[in-house]
Amino acid sequence: MKPIICIAPAPAVEPMFFNDGWMVNKKYYLGVTAGGGVPVMATDIELAEEYARLCDGLILTGSAMYMPSPEYAAQAKAIEKQKRDPQDAQLFYAFQKAGKPVLGICRGQQNINVFLGGTLAKKFKLTDGVEHLMRKHEIVAEPGSLICELFGETFITNSRHNNRIDQLADGLKVTARSHDGVIEAVEHKSEPIYAVQWHPERMRGDLPDPFDGPDTTILFQKFSEICLAHKK
Repeated sequence: MKPIICIAPAPAVEPMFFNDGWMVNKKYYLGVTAGGGVPVMATDIELAEEYARLCDGLILTGSAMYMPSPEYAAQAKAIEKQKRDPQDAQLFYAFQKAGKPVLGICRGQQNINVFLGGTLAKKFKLTDGVEHLMRKHEIVAEPGSLICELFGETFITNSRHNNRIDQLADGLKVTARSHDGVIEAVEHKSEPIYAVQWHPERMRGDLPDPFDGPDTTILFQKFSEICLAHKK
């Protein structure tokens, strides 16, 4: 039996009439499917507990990119502030309460840290003097961690973020960092909660980003296995 994996969407704006809605980058769906799961998009914050009951795991996705026009981007960002974090929070707490696995990706990692009591450093390049947007870099994984098990102690990832974890939530442990000290992966100390700061959904398929990184399909495969192991 394949695990059903709930994917938290990002806000979207229909460009002709500026109606608001939700979207998921197709690469998330392809990653889940390649990993042996069945993807389902969450679309209603009021149904968070139902998604947690019906699905076997949750993926909190990264932020979306808004390109068509400044007006489109501005409205989408406004919707994101109003809807995105509250919906992610409701989904996260519902799946956590149900004891079901959660995987955070980029913004998803940041939100998990906040939901568990941690803090973020926003636009950290202005204070730290390091750039992590539209880059690639090497990261170092902690021995014994899930990330190290899958990809080894050092490997290359993409980097697409302006914010980073600052104060780590008490329940989490760091499982990978970049050479400049940015937290690149975390795991919960006792619950099936995992997160990465990069975008594994982009590091697989015909045009992996970056081309010299590992094939991260195995991360989605492992998450599917974890979801099945926790299936009730």
